[in-house]
Amino acid sequence: MDCFLRNAFKESTSRECNLNNIKLMKKIVLASSLVVMNLLCVGCDLGDESSCPEPFTGELSAAESVFVGTWILTDMVADEEIDLTDDDVENPSTEIFQQLSECKQDVVYSFESDRAFNVKQSYNVPNCEIKGIVEGTWKATAGQLTTISQCQTLTIAIEMNTEQTIFTTESNFQFSDVRGFIINSAVTLTYEKVIL
Repeated sequence: MDCFLRNAFKESTSRECNLNNIKLMKKIVLASSLVVMNLLCVGCDLGDESSCPEPFTGELSAAESVFVGTWILTDMVADEEIDLTDDDVENPSTEIFQQLSECKQDVVYSFESDRAFNVKQSYNVPNCEIKGIVEGTWKATAGQLTTISQCQTLTIAIEMNTEQTIFTTESNFQFSDVRGFIINSAVTLTYEKVIL
């Protein structure tokens, strides 16, 4: 599930690059990674559908029904301080979400009662040059959310609040800071349910 986000941040650059080259590389890498966003996560040959897992089907359990709806990314907090903002001030922070552009902040999951899901990035913010979407099926069981998309099964541990309106998950990300240094950090992602 978080492969979509993780791939959007995988960037490599040399330490000798100047800031203009870093900005250009970030745009190119982001564009490339969103176009092939889950290819790095795919574990089987897309041409051989017999080896792909079957999509999830069937009725939702009572516990799963709380997932039906739209969930938006509201926070990203890293274990390591990272400076992603090109503001001529050295100001690393663990608060990653606030350092992202509006386009990168716009991550929305939709879980349907027929077990279909999709995650879209940059669809709700005007003038985003790069948009991404991943579709598949889902199921939830005892603190885990499992998705099948593009011939890949991904299971993540989640924690749901008591009101069942917020869930968090932790994943490892690779960031390229404003100086071009690669920083690996665990990141806690927070998603909040849109209540209509």
